[in-house]
Amino acid sequence: MRNRIRKMMAVALAGVMAAGMMTGCGSSGSASGDAKASSGNDLNIIVWEGTWSEDMFKDFTKETGIDVNISYISNTDELLTKLVNGSVTYDVMDLEGAYVQTFIKNDLLAEIDDDKVPNQSNIIDDYMKEGPVGDEDFKYTVPDMAPNYTTVVYNKKTCPVRIKSLKDLTNPKLKGRVALVDSTISLYGAALQCLGYKADSTNENEIKEANDLLMKIKENTKAFVGETAVPQLEDGEVDAALCWDYPTLCGDSKDNWDKFGYVSLDGGVERWAQYWAITKNSKNKENAQKLINFVLKPEEYAKSLNEYAVPPLEKEDLIKDYLPENYYDSPAMTKMSDDLLGNSWEASVSEEQISIMDDYYTQLKGE
Repeated sequence: MRNRIRKMMAVALAGVMAAGMMTGCGSSGSASGDAKASSGNDLNIIVWEGTWSEDMFKDFTKETGIDVNISYISNTDELLTKLVNGSVTYDVMDLEGAYVQTFIKNDLLAEIDDDKVPNQSNIIDDYMKEGPVGDEDFKYTVPDMAPNYTTVVYNKKTCPVRIKSLKDLTNPKLKGRVALVDSTISLYGAALQCLGYKADSTNENEIKEANDLLMKIKENTKAFVGETAVPQLEDGEVDAALCWDYPTLCGDSKDNWDKFGYVSLDGGVERWAQYWAITKNSKNKENAQKLINFVLKPEEYAKSLNEYAVPPLEKEDLIKDYLPENYYDSPAMTKMSDDLLGNSWEASVSEEQISIMDDYYTQLKGE
């Protein structure tokens, strides 16, 4: 699900609102087509591909008469490109927690009226105790996904080395057998933490050291993957991947429960979550809040979980009847969090860090 923000985008953020350019274009719907200018009653939303059920949004249209035009992204770079360079105003976005603070600092989000989103009470209480960095009191965001973890996932049967640290991915036995998620903060955050630094470091010497480690891992890397490393892992192309795909693997097949494992890395693993947010210049804030409230209905939220198996955001007693009978038996649903939560870190990227990391990331990718 996540990628880098280019330096030009970080700089552009500050001028987006003044220029009135919080816009975008892309594939859409209620099911398909291109995002279009709002007719006044419809909503333009931008969400992560492979996350949400289109049936959920179609149900909203049936109930309210409000059309939902959907644009899809597979990384944060695409999100900002569409917001800054497009021609259509977006109302609702699916925003990664690491970037919430930057959006708020640049006055790009509208405050959400909690009274208009009462279905927040369906969310597991622990997930409502504190919001993302920069919005700890949930003034601008509403959780749309339970926390997930970026760590090394490996094939128990074929992986030739025991992995405890990110440094183990440099082992020559893994030549051509590693996949890395195409996400700046996930890569550099993991490398920084492995080296004993903080994931949100703005010290260029530390970031350079992290880059040196990643360059060594790159020597063993078969592919950088965007949205998912599942195909590479399931097809046996790689033995290990730094990714967030363990829940998806478990949802694909019960056989994967025993076939793949995850690592509680030395230095910790990245904990991240996604949030609904309303753009500051949305002309349809009331309808936007209606949509956020609607998709938090257990029977609607479950439609996405049935298509894309991830840990539930909502309380088990409310949603379990809408999920497969063995949904909670998967080790990705409860055991993974039990194992990793206490050894996890959460980052909030700054424009300073983005600027430094982007130079090294370009070097890492050979661009």
